[in-house]
Amino acid sequence: MGLASQRLIVPITARDKELVERKAAKAGKISTAEFVRRAALAYEPADEEALAELRALLDGFADIHAATLAQLDRTEAALDAALAHFGRAAG
Repeated sequence: MGLASQRLIVPITARDKELVERKAAKAGKISTAEFVRRAALAYEPADEEALAELRALLDGFADIHAATLAQLDRTEAALDAALAHFGRAAG
């Protein structure tokens, strides 16, 4: 790794800066700048794409779950009606 010769100025809120500094301190004996550099270089957009894909799957499962619960409600109502019918017929 060569000697750093460039600067990158990044606007950040005071709260976010504090969070980044705390995370850098927990990471060990590295500067905040080194922590941010490593985090930025480790970031891969493909990870975000995979996360988006998982969120889409989760949304699909939520839809399927809702449809399954609705079908279960209909089935339970039909069963209740059938049991009531046969209960009246036997009595």
